[in-house]
Amino acid sequence: MSDLRNYSRKDFIKTTGALAGGAVLASPYMSKAANLFREKRKMALVGTGVRGISMFGRRVRDIYPDTVDLAAICDINPGRLRYAREYIGGNLPAYTNLEEMLREHKPDTLIVTSRDDVHHEHIITGMKMGCDIITEKPLTIDETRAQQILDAERKYGKKIIVTFNYRYPPYRAKIKELVMEGWVGKPTSVDFHWHIRHSHMMQYMQRWHGHRQFGGSLWVHKSTHHFDMVNWFINSDPVDVYANASLERFGKHGPFRGKNCRNCAFTDQCSYHWNINENTHLKGLYADNEQYDGYIRDNCVFRETIDIFEKHSAIVNYANGAILNYSFTADTEHEGYTLAINGTEGRIEVRAGGWPQKGHEDIIFMPNRRYSDREEQIITVEHGSGGHWGGDPIMNDQLFKDPDRPDPLGQQAGTRDGVMSILIGVAARKSVDSGNLIKIADLIDLTPTADRT
Repeated sequence: MSDLRNYSRKDFIKTTGALAGGAVLASPYMSKAANLFREKRKMALVGTGVRGISMFGRRVRDIYPDTVDLAAICDINPGRLRYAREYIGGNLPAYTNLEEMLREHKPDTLIVTSRDDVHHEHIITGMKMGCDIITEKPLTIDETRAQQILDAERKYGKKIIVTFNYRYPPYRAKIKELVMEGWVGKPTSVDFHWHIRHSHMMQYMQRWHGHRQFGGSLWVHKSTHHFDMVNWFINSDPVDVYANASLERFGKHGPFRGKNCRNCAFTDQCSYHWNINENTHLKGLYADNEQYDGYIRDNCVFRETIDIFEKHSAIVNYANGAILNYSFTADTEHEGYTLAINGTEGRIEVRAGGWPQKGHEDIIFMPNRRYSDREEQIITVEHGSGGHWGGDPIMNDQLFKDPDRPDPLGQQAGTRDGVMSILIGVAARKSVDSGNLIKIADLIDLTPTADRT
């Protein structure tokens, strides 16, 4: 195998790739399997990172064998493909060339779990070749790419689903239900403050997420979840954004720096030292395959090229008149968030996470005594089983088991949801850089609406 470090994204999509024929490893039972799974929805996966091979790889094969045929996988890195193929199981054909995989297998749906900055390329290629799309968040990282996705969706008429699993935990579904039932009346403001530990932020700084060109900054990669939750809860689009942010602990502000965590002279001094080789799974997936594409999973958190932020604060005005006060920080050892939705008839508040961990969330309702006939109360909702407070299994059942089931809360997110969530982050990033208030309508050809129904 040749070294793929200089293998471009354009080459990934349009050429054969590093290995002859594009298929790294082809199954001798491919034709037989195709007949067996004729009535299932055929899917293929592009992007073999941790989430891709677990949630959308192995788990799909293990949990949904009666409804989904995961037919093939694709990635630019042939070494990671080999590991992913073994980890997922099923003797799947593995490709370094996306178009070739889609042409040979003709899947109904392409699952996109590649790096954020190439989502748009894989989404557009998939639609062009006849696929509906299931894509990890964020939809993409800037307004130009978002417009390209919108234009392609209109041209090819395919469906895009963005996997916003933060909509699916039972207690968040309950919050949405309460807002829809009018408990707060007309939403007027939202207070949303998210905190992660230093050790959690460290993981972003180590990876490609530490560079805007790959992840759009955490305003986009991480906060897209939070902005989508607010958009969904209050059922409105953002109009403009003003933001501040800073990088104070990581990057160029660090006291020393090394090649990477496992090859560093300061391991005894650095509170963020982490040895990837002690994690068999991550070593096998990433460290053992660096020579193919140059991706280092355990970069120094103090490298001077980091250009994202660790402290974020924004004010977002909505088309329905509501205002969001938002912050996302990693300046404590607290992990959790507070959310409050204020309206003409009351307030819904939840404080999630923290210590000790509990298996439920308490939703506090406080009525506006002048307008509401409801009483103050605490509504306790148990977490479901599975990842993200029980949200992952619920979302995956809708994606892979029963895609036509009723969706009264509108939990399944589409292209507009993905676009509007990332545009708040894009506008925030632009606001930080320029010091100006940024209007959403200036970024894209979608007009913000007060009521998204």
